[in-house]
This record gives sequence, structure tokens and C-alpha cells, in this order.
Amino acid sequence: MRKILNNKTVKMIGAIVLVLFVALILTGCGCSGQPTEGGVPAPDPIVGFKSFWDLFVWPMAAIMWVVGKVMGGNYGLTIIFTTILVRTAAWPIYTKTNDMSLKTKLMAPEMEKLEAKYAGKDDKESQQRKQMEMMQLYKKYGIGIGGCLLPFLQMPLFLGFFQALRRIPDTLGAEYPLDFTFLKSNFLGLNLFASRTTAPEMATKIWILAIAVGVLQVLSQVLIIIRQKLQEKKVYSDVPEYRRPQQNQQNKSQNMMMNVFAIAMSVMMVVFVLNNPAGLGLYWLVGNIYTMIQAQISYMLTEKRLAKLKEKFNKE
Repeated sequence: MRKILNNKTVKMIGAIVLVLFVALILTGCGCSGQPTEGGVPAPDPIVGFKSFWDLFVWPMAAIMWVVGKVMGGNYGLTIIFTTILVRTAAWPIYTKTNDMSLKTKLMAPEMEKLEAKYAGKDDKESQQRKQMEMMQLYKKYGIGIGGCLLPFLQMPLFLGFFQALRRIPDTLGAEYPLDFTFLKSNFLGLNLFASRTTAPEMATKIWILAIAVGVLQVLSQVLIIIRQKLQEKKVYSDVPEYRRPQQNQQNKSQNMMMNVFAIAMSVMMVVFVLNNPAGLGLYWLVGNIYTMIQAQISYMLTEKRLAKLKEKFNKE
């Protein structure tokens, strides 16, 4: 029964990841315009409210407009500065997510002990006691379903920014509430308004940009895996070997699935950079660099935060 449940859990996680992956493509990354003659997508300016996501596109576009004015119309610097601004604004969510991850790791030995305690006890009374003790553990460590949803709070922000970047090159003219005509699209020899479709002569440079984005994304994921392993050593440094969470088949399946998802994300980014305005590629390039720096800073602060959490939970 437990094996079946584990398999179902793995499949459920896989389904959720797949749904989120498809949703990301459909809601954040699709071109709303119909292809015109020659296969070039129809213009999709930032005007009106065509979909739910426009609620997030407009604020991000307004921020881009203001930053663009401050940067003297340099579109490259506008993207870089706005990316840093948006990612920094989302940092508290990132910190909370990491905090939840640490708490989950600290709770794991006690959860393993609880599972062992009720192993083979399938009667209703035992299962009820198990559920009650699990709830007490979650309460002790401050873990709730809200913590699992924290990363998704960033999605509207990032998707709004994505759509704004994709549509700004089409929002040029006095007829639009936000006229981006003042932006200078050339940045380091690359036309950030252009894509391979609209400017075939820029194809080589866009390919280089896309590959750089993909490589940085893969590197970022590799560093995350390394830091997670190092973090686990710190978390369980004072926990006896027999009480540490053991790597079972379910964990291996989940890890493999996450690795596949990370690779898919890298490929997806490369494809999107190749098929959208180059400004999007610059955004992801800067975003990946920022993420790696952010993750390193967070890791450096882990030991101090870990000590505080251990002290807190040991008192309870």
C-alpha cells in the first residue's frame, strides 16, 4: 500500500510540474498575435486589457517606462536596472521559501522517527494518532501549506515583466498610453527590439545570447544542487546517522524529475530567446546572474539562520 502511495505521489508531482510547465508557456510566453504574411507575428502592443495577465503587464510596463526615462532611453540599461529592481523586490519571498526549506530539513529526522513508529500500523486509531502527531510537528516547526505556495507569489510579477518585455517593441507611437519610442534599442551592438524573425541579420548574435542564457541557467541549477548537499550536511551535522532521512526510491524519483524539469527550463529559455525580441534574452541573462549571486548570499547566511532555528526548536 505504501509503495503504491509513493508511486501515486511521484506521479502527482510529475503532473503538477507538467501542468505548471504548460501553463507557463501558454500564459506567459505565447504570442497572442496571429502570424501575418511571411510568418512574422502580428504586433501586440500594450494597450487595453486583453487578458488577466494585463493586470500585471501594465504596472511592469509603467516601471519600465519610468526607468527608461531615468536611463536616458538606453533600453539595455533599462532592462538591467528593472530586472535588479524586480528581483530585489521579490527577495523577501525567496528568503521565506529558503527558510521553509530549512525548517523542513530540520523536521525530517523527527518525521522519519514518526514514520518508523507507526510502520505497519494501518488501523484507524493508529493512523489518527499519527496524523495528530504529524500536525503537532508541522505546528512546532511552523510549516503550513502557505509556505509551499510562496514561490508562486512571484509568478505574476515575473510573467508580467516577461510580457511587458515581449510587447514593448510593438508599443511605439503617440497613440499608445505608454509610448516607448524614446527608447534606444541598440545595446552592445545588439538590437534589443529585434528577433531572428524580424531581423535575420542579427541571428548569430541572438544565438550567442540564447546559448549564454541556457548555459547560465544550467550552471545555476548545478550550483543549487551542490549548495543543497552542503546545506544538508550542515543541517544534520549534529544528528546521528541512523536518524538522518534516508534516500528512498521516492526521493530519487523526485530528484530525477526536478533535474529533468531544470533541463527542460534551460531548453525552454533558449527557445524563447530565439523566438522573441532580444531584450528578453538580456533580461534572462541578467536574471540568471542575479539568481546565482542571490543564492550564494543566501547560502552564506544559512549557518547563522540554521543556528537560530535549531536553538528555537530545541527549546520547544
